[in-house]
This record gives sequence, structure tokens and C-alpha cells, in this order.
Amino acid sequence: MGLGAPKKTVIFNFFKNFYPGKKKVRNTLKVLMLGWELPPFFAGGVGMVCYHLTRALCQQGVDIIYVMPFGPRMIRSDYMRILIADHLFPRMRFRLKEIDSLLGAYETPESYDEEFRKYLASLSPRERAKALYGPNVFQEAYLFARKVRLIAMQEDFDIIHAHDHWTFPAAIEAKKATGKPLVIHVHITEFDKTGGMSVNQRVYEIERAGMHAADLIIVVSNFIKQRLINSYGVPPDKIRVVHNAAEAMNTNVYHDASKIKETDKIVLFIGRITLQKGPDYFVEAAKKVLEKDPNVKFIMAGTGDMLPRIIERVAELGIADKFIFPGFVTREEVAKLNKIADVFVMPSVSEPFGIVPLEAMWQETPAIISKQSGVSEVLNHVLKVDFWDVNDIANKILAVLHYRNLHDQLKHHGLLEVRSMTWEEPARKCIEIYKEVLRRK
Repeated sequence: MGLGAPKKTVIFNFFKNFYPGKKKVRNTLKVLMLGWELPPFFAGGVGMVCYHLTRALCQQGVDIIYVMPFGPRMIRSDYMRILIADHLFPRMRFRLKEIDSLLGAYETPESYDEEFRKYLASLSPRERAKALYGPNVFQEAYLFARKVRLIAMQEDFDIIHAHDHWTFPAAIEAKKATGKPLVIHVHITEFDKTGGMSVNQRVYEIERAGMHAADLIIVVSNFIKQRLINSYGVPPDKIRVVHNAAEAMNTNVYHDASKIKETDKIVLFIGRITLQKGPDYFVEAAKKVLEKDPNVKFIMAGTGDMLPRIIERVAELGIADKFIFPGFVTREEVAKLNKIADVFVMPSVSEPFGIVPLEAMWQETPAIISKQSGVSEVLNHVLKVDFWDVNDIANKILAVLHYRNLHDQLKHHGLLEVRSMTWEEPARKCIEIYKEVLRRK
């Protein structure tokens, strides 16, 4: 190779020797999909959505390359290619040290800073000086963008599909490098995470940049569509609504709650204990329920920054003996808790969609959900409340607990409803969106 050869040729020579992707002739629709997580390496609902959506897309003939910034070295899929950016670069002979990422899908700049401080404290002075991760989550997102740009320049695909705002810088770089159209998938916004309070301006700017760089935007509800129009200045004709579906749950689960059930009914909350999820409204409603019926136990499963405050408030109200805080629960434990609950409550302040009530309904547990949620747009056999109306929440809890006919109707029809919500339909809509954006090009 002569001295005048372009640098890109040098990069591609490295790729050809050490990168597993090879271009080939094909006839199927091929998608470069970017995400922070995928089961079993995931932090929350977005990971499960990505899993079910990608599987349904592949079943309908779409070829997917799924790129994550980090993950287990042995992660595999039987239906799509998974590329872990952090693992690829040593093979490409770049001077990058491979270490576990500190970033999770629901990481905030503040929590990332705390994890980064712990990470630095574990290093020797020399290692600390050479640490490759930036001092905050934003620098890590932009590091991922640099890697994805190089991956995109080599891979063969038709369209870019990016989940989660932390992938938006990478998606923009991939679009710039290849000229391929970009679809972003908005599952949640900074306004929803914070309840509209203390919005992080830098996060907002990343979100907005991705939205305005995209050719089309998929949102999980009309609730989020209005958010994008009102708060991010996105034209309505650029947004397509694709509601999530329900994951088929294992109903053959057992949890021995006989000691509790001998005397008490069970009201269940599952979710992150954060402002967005409305745990404080759940507690205030519980107090009102107990004033009418003391034979009720409340289970609040999950962790989050509000948990200490919630525990303190429960003690202040004198109802600590009526609350159980099991902390973080696994998928199997979620199914067991839903199985024993008499009613599930989701009092979210701002919920873009909301998978958890669907999981409860799969276990034949009646659900009470916030009207300020995307899932309320598609569910009929549930009771709906405004998150702030603790009197209404309490009254509806008592109604489900005390009126057997109402309980049985919600239980039976709710199960039938959730069984009909399969992932084939969201996948079909995504394919139509892909085709629409490709026609524009």
C-alpha cells in the first residue's frame, strides 16, 4: 500500500483480518440495531422489549445485527448476530483496554459518578491514570459512538434502529458514516424519569439530537408521542406509535404465602422505587385502605433512590407492620409475587408504557393502573386511576378486595386480553416503518 492511500483503507484492512462480519449478496431486510442491554444481561424493561421485538422481527424474515457497548463474552443468540463493541476492538488491534463497563440502561449521571468513584478507588495509582472510561456516563456514550461508527462502515445493512437515548450519539455517527436511514425507538424520556422535575440538560440535548437526526421515530405510546411534540419540538408526522406487547409468562409457579393469606389480602407494587413510579402515592393509598380494612398486607418490591424515604414514611404513618419490602426481585420471583397477590397496583406518575401490569394479568391478578401510562391506552380489563388521587386508588383497591364478582371479572377477562397481545403485531408495524423510511430514500 502506497503512502498516499487513505486512512480508511488501513482501518478496513484491520477489519477484514480480525472482524467477523463479511459482506455478502442478500435479499432480506437487514437492520443494524443498537441497544444498551439484552437478556440475560439487562437492567429493566427495555431489555425485555428488545429481546421480544428482535425475536419477532427475525421470525418475520428480518436479519438483525444487534450491537451493545458491553456484555458477557459468551452472550449468544440463536436468531441474530450480537456484537459487543468492547470485545471486538482488541481483536481489531486497536489500543483499547478491555474492562467491564460501569454503565447500566437506567444509569443516571449521578449514580454513574458514584460507580466511577468506586471503580477508581479499586485501581492502583498507575491504573487510575490510565483508566479509559471518562469521569461520567456521557463520555462513555461517546466512546461507544466511535466504535459503532467503525462497525457501521464495514457491516452490510439497510437501516439503523437505535433503542435508548444513550445509543443516539452512536446512531448519529453510524448514519453520518454510511448515509443509511435512522429510526430511533423512544421507550422513555428524561421528563418521564424525573417526573418533569430536575431534568438533566445534557441528557435532554442527547435525546433531542437523536430525535431530530432520525428519519422516523418509533414511540411506545401516544403518551410519549405528545411528550416529544410538546417538549422536544418533534413534528407529529415524524412519529409512529408502536405499542409494546405482553410476554408470555410461566403460570405454573408456586409461592407459599399461606401464613399471610390466613388473615390478610395482598396488594402488590413492583418497580423501581423512584419518583417516576409513584411509590409515595401507593403508601398514602395504603394508609387509607387500612383505615377501612386492617387485614391487608402491602408488598413493595424493588429498589431505588426513594426507598429509604418510603420506609421512613411507612413508619411515620404507623403501618410498618403492614408492609413488606423484599428489595430487588428476579423474573421468577416477580411471577411468584404476582401469583399470590389479590390486586396489583401501578400508580406511575409518568409511564411511557408499563410492562408490569401485563405480567400481573398473566398470573390472573387484577390490575389497577395509572391513567398517566402508555399501557392504559391498550388495556380495557383493568381499573384506571389518576396517580395523584389516593382516595380513588384506595377505593378501587378495596372494591377489588371486597367484591368477588368484580375481582373474578378482571381476573378472567384480563387474562384473555393479555394473551391476545403478542409481539407479532409490533414487529409487523416496525417492518412497515422500515419500508416507509427506505421508500423515502
